[in-house]
Amino acid sequence: MFKQMTRSDLGYQYFETIPGMEVALAVNNLGGTSNLELLIMTNAAIRYLVDELKVAVVRVISGSLITSLEMAGVSLTLLRLTPELLAYLDAETLAPGWPRATVGRGGSRTRLDSDPVACHSDSSPTAHDTRDKEPSTTIGRMMRSCVAEVCEVLIRNEERLNDLDRGSGDGDCGSTMTAGSTAIKERLSVMDWDNPRQVLLSLVGLVESNMGGTSGALYSLFLTAGATADVSWSDSVSWATAMHAGLQAITRYGGAERGHRTMVDALGPAVDVLRRGLPTATNTQEAMEVLHSAVKAAEEGAEKTVAMRAKAGRASYVNVSRLVNPDPGAQAVALWMEAIYTALKN
Repeated sequence: MFKQMTRSDLGYQYFETIPGMEVALAVNNLGGTSNLELLIMTNAAIRYLVDELKVAVVRVISGSLITSLEMAGVSLTLLRLTPELLAYLDAETLAPGWPRATVGRGGSRTRLDSDPVACHSDSSPTAHDTRDKEPSTTIGRMMRSCVAEVCEVLIRNEERLNDLDRGSGDGDCGSTMTAGSTAIKERLSVMDWDNPRQVLLSLVGLVESNMGGTSGALYSLFLTAGATADVSWSDSVSWATAMHAGLQAITRYGGAERGHRTMVDALGPAVDVLRRGLPTATNTQEAMEVLHSAVKAAEEGAEKTVAMRAKAGRASYVNVSRLVNPDPGAQAVALWMEAIYTALKN
């Protein structure tokens, strides 16, 4: 599991380890693993981190933290530690599922005697930056307009997406999109819009923190892969390349492919149109025509999911006779693709 988490041949890494760096490790019982097996896994994880990756394991949290009914196995989570994060991690909590005793360096159960509130400052990454950062470049202004329009459209369509999701999932697709969009809207004025890569990484953090469920995970993958694509960001082809990298990340790690009745059925055709058409577009009008075609491809792809048998996600557990509407995730893609086109057109 750690080898997969630290692979450097994927174009980007989930976790880059540096010898001597301090980390916290969480070993989570998924629900049906015995304590004996959990502790064996915890020991093996610590040994691998220390002996193979040469990192300092400063804190270990082991227990049933995020579970499903009788689900076998464990999950492993790593956190790069700073003094501030360590203080927060050591803070007292009334959460009933959090282990009362975490293991410290060298197996010690002694916590740091520090006040997490006292060490918090306005310069910390968790503090809200209230400085208004107006974009000074054309690409920055265009990107801000697109993101703002996407947020507005997804929020307006919350109930529509929820209604679609009630027939194939747990009825919260729209609420999930709205939660992420609302969080992004609140940060529009402080993002560094003239640095597209940094904006996308900022969006990753907001999505991870505010969008739950599978949607949050998939959009996090999509944005992370896009942000780390090797492109200049100065032309439309760069954005098509970044979107393709994001699509590949979703299919690689999410497991969904075209025809599985997921967001990929709308995103895939749209990315195909962009990659095929934008390199030959000679002016803005032609590029906008390609984007319009991509929007139509996303809409058609979403509509085609009506006739598909679900092979991924919650819809795969639902009787096929009840799947009479488009997949909500695919419909959401069509909505934000159209929002981008509208913003750029205006």
